[in-house]
Amino acid sequence: MIQPQTQTAEYWGPDFALKDSDIEQIYNHFLEVERPQTASQIAAVIIKHRVAEETRKMERQLAGRTVYQPKSSFEAGQKLVFPALKLAEGEVKGVREGYNPHHGRFDVIEVEVNKKTREFAAGLDIEHPLNDVEPEELTGTADVDYDQLFASHGDAVTAKVSTAMASRSEFVRLAGKWFVKALMAEINIGHLHLTEAILDMSGGGPLTAEEVIAHLDMDPGVDEEVKCFSLNYSLLQDARFDEVSPPGGVAWFLRRMEPDEAKETPGRLVYTPIPHDRALLSPQLLLLERELDDEWSDLTAIQEPQEVVFSLTFPHRWAGTIPLSARIRPLFPQGRSPRQRIILRDEETGEDIIGWVVQEHRYIYGLAEWYETNGIPIGGFIHLKPGPEPGVVLLNFDRRRAQREWVRLATVADNRIKFDLMRRAVGCGYDDLLIVGTDVVAAIDALWRRFDSHQRSVASLLADIFPELVQMNPQNTVHAKTLYSAINMLKRVPPGPLFAELVRHPAFQAVGDHYWRFDSSRWQKGK
Repeated sequence: MIQPQTQTAEYWGPDFALKDSDIEQIYNHFLEVERPQTASQIAAVIIKHRVAEETRKMERQLAGRTVYQPKSSFEAGQKLVFPALKLAEGEVKGVREGYNPHHGRFDVIEVEVNKKTREFAAGLDIEHPLNDVEPEELTGTADVDYDQLFASHGDAVTAKVSTAMASRSEFVRLAGKWFVKALMAEINIGHLHLTEAILDMSGGGPLTAEEVIAHLDMDPGVDEEVKCFSLNYSLLQDARFDEVSPPGGVAWFLRRMEPDEAKETPGRLVYTPIPHDRALLSPQLLLLERELDDEWSDLTAIQEPQEVVFSLTFPHRWAGTIPLSARIRPLFPQGRSPRQRIILRDEETGEDIIGWVVQEHRYIYGLAEWYETNGIPIGGFIHLKPGPEPGVVLLNFDRRRAQREWVRLATVADNRIKFDLMRRAVGCGYDDLLIVGTDVVAAIDALWRRFDSHQRSVASLLADIFPELVQMNPQNTVHAKTLYSAINMLKRVPPGPLFAELVRHPAFQAVGDHYWRFDSSRWQKGK
């Protein structure tokens, strides 16, 4: 008995690739089921097709030929097939007598196989694997465990199926399923205009294809799943519509009715990469960078969504956004659309807040009113955790009775930023090194625009900020986290470029525990 190639790991290994006959089989399968299929479902079809193809090949090789079995007798000139030799063919060249003390007399046949002469027993009716099975069973194709075959090789075949179908324009993939364009339902311009009107009446959306189709005049004889797939595909090609659901679903929104802040990045969040030498950062500074978890820091994201506590920075407080940082990103899996509409649910009050995830620019928009209502300060601790269902994330903050605290407040005088310590009521837990606020947002914004137009460097901004901040510390030092919080009022700067500038420039001197001193006498030397 031989093991068919389709039941070996090597067959389904790296060299496995779909052939024209496989593509034809996929077409036939779609014609049979007439509905979208997952890549896994198609892979199962291909596996069965390949096994059947190999079986037919073996049957053709065995047709009209004598299968060698030790119990049979043969004569010179007879042509045999040897299953144990991968169906090799041979011709009997001679027959002689043989003898074995245990089995007595039998025949020995000389057979030419692959231009070599080999000897085999014949007329030996004893217990032997080749004597105990029928010829069709000798090929090992009689009983195939397709479930086991798919469990062992299904993932590899699925990947190859997806790759092959993606390379052919006649196949379409949506929401994890594949279909053939030629089999899709007709979606005309009237259907698309009506879909726009339906979404408009629903506040822009989101609505699923099933919800929209209920109002469209479509062929009742077409399968509902095919209708939905066809509508989804047509909406995807139309710039009026955005697919905004989190991964795992499909829901549509009118692009013109989405918040402007979700379509165009708020100015304060725009980061222009700042070249810097990361080799300058010590292991301690790298740990601090990871602690700050800025969305523009090049940090490895965690794999599984879990509860995250982060400190709110000025740019995100100003824009009403959440940073899509390495720790926060797993809570908002990346979807197909540039924007995803999600629910941020206040864990304390149960209030649902509409949020918009903008993966490319690394923020979630929609929290301006929530920040304001709850008095969340810069440096305030915000809690996020996985919600009870996909597309929902639980939101909270360190709630406490409001107390008057000494906090840093920024003002503007003579086109320079100033800082003072003043008492303010704070009803939220916060990082004392990051907290900084302002009562003159418009003046700070004007200074930001001025500095942005002048393209002020990180070092020059630090030289402006440092003398103002050291006045609030008897040791005349400033913590790196405070510098990070303050400089982001004037320029979007992640920790990496900031820390690198502190290390590089001789005017900034480390004094331990991430505190720094500014030596103005060395400022000109380091320019």
